[in-house]
Amino acid sequence: MIKFWKIKNKKNIDVILVHKTSIFKGKIKPEELNYFSRQLEKKVIPENLFEIPFNYIKKIENQENKNELKIYFGKESEEEIICDNAPLKKEIFNYLREQIADLNYSKETPSIIKYAKPQLFSILFTLGVFLWCLYYAIQIESGVIYELKGTAGLGAIMYSIGLLGVFKVVLLFLLLLGISVYSLIKKTRSRSEIEQLSRNK
Repeated sequence: MIKFWKIKNKKNIDVILVHKTSIFKGKIKPEELNYFSRQLEKKVIPENLFEIPFNYIKKIENQENKNELKIYFGKESEEEIICDNAPLKKEIFNYLREQIADLNYSKETPSIIKYAKPQLFSILFTLGVFLWCLYYAIQIESGVIYELKGTAGLGAIMYSIGLLGVFKVVLLFLLLLGISVYSLIKKTRSRSEIEQLSRNK
């Protein structure tokens, strides 16, 4: 049996189908839909679809209030099924849950630290660099003279930024921190419950 879904977008139609032990996905033009459907009636998988065998899949994620299903497979590969229709997205996820028996189902709302780890790291990194550059800026404005020797490294870069002076260093990093904090707030606002199908390691 071939299970088939079509998701219309502005230019093309996204098609997702499940047959035997694989997921197939791709795009077709609206005028190709009838031919595509006739092929499926003959139990023929149309060409030019991307295939993901079930045994390659490591994890499938369905996050509430997001418009995509994320499929992680292989070593570090990822595919997305974009669907703005929440009930349809849920239907696809539930069907995959039924068909791929060796994936374990779980559901959770991730912690802020887990969900926004890259954004938190960005803030901490920016703060670290800021304090380093600010130290040089204060020292230079106090009359300390530095002599750079050897190959220019990270310290030389921090020193060069410190040459801008305390005011400009603070202004620069307030801007960078503002961007990082905005990114963190935006990320945490999108935090919601995630349904997951995952394979035991």
